[in-house]
Amino acid sequence: MSRSLAAITAGSSNRRFIMLAVALGLVGAILVYVAASRGSSTSGGGPADTAVVVAKTDIPARTKITQSMIEVRLVAADSASQFAFTDVAEVVDQVTRFPIAANEQVLTTKVVELSGSSSASSRSLSFVVPQGRRGIAVNITQVQNAGGLVLPGDYVDVLVVYDVDFRTGEGSQTEDSFIVMTLFQNIEVLAVSQTVVDIVPAATATAGSQRVRNSESKPTPDAATVTLALTPEEAQRVYLAESNGRLRLSVRPFGDAEARPIDPLLEIDLFPPNLPNPFVR
Repeated sequence: MSRSLAAITAGSSNRRFIMLAVALGLVGAILVYVAASRGSSTSGGGPADTAVVVAKTDIPARTKITQSMIEVRLVAADSASQFAFTDVAEVVDQVTRFPIAANEQVLTTKVVELSGSSSASSRSLSFVVPQGRRGIAVNITQVQNAGGLVLPGDYVDVLVVYDVDFRTGEGSQTEDSFIVMTLFQNIEVLAVSQTVVDIVPAATATAGSQRVRNSESKPTPDAATVTLALTPEEAQRVYLAESNGRLRLSVRPFGDAEARPIDPLLEIDLFPPNLPNPFVR
């Protein structure tokens, strides 16, 4: 009898232990569920109902953005940047200033517009300088830049005229505008004053690989500088030429990229070959 009573007591204790373990397990599961629910609602920032433009793939810096690179996604309001675009049409054809990673929001601070007369375009000279060249400004007057009619995107020849000092037995004599020479041919004008060329980022080259501009600027007769696209070596030459002579820009017809040998011209070459010497009798 005592054994059966002990067995009953032991079985009752086991059942209580099992029931307690099950109850504790249920309580733990409920607590885990509640914690997970709170965490997901906090990290998500509410419902995904705010449209932003994001990159579908990695986009390197200085890349023209196409529609296939981006898409609109819905995110929580507190996850959307105040600088994010909301429409792909606002981003297509803009150029990245910095790399944009896949799934990253496209921000106004990371792209630049290179078309039209926008204020962004006027600050974007470094984005339109061709690879391997430098943008260097030269001082000009209205006469020097073809009557103030040189426009950003034009192609020009750069001429320089020098005064020459001749030393004689009695001292020296200066001959003004004694020699003129063509320094460079088929040089792109990147900017006139602060107006930068509006190029087509993926333009089809014309004759001689001249780039196509997307819009026409207005002439700036009172411009004091013209910025040219030159190689580093050419930039040195034009700086030295400007310091010692006077520059003149000769505008080329659209699409004319031919470069040919041009000999320097001296002042005496302008005289007729058989001109009589008035000092010889």
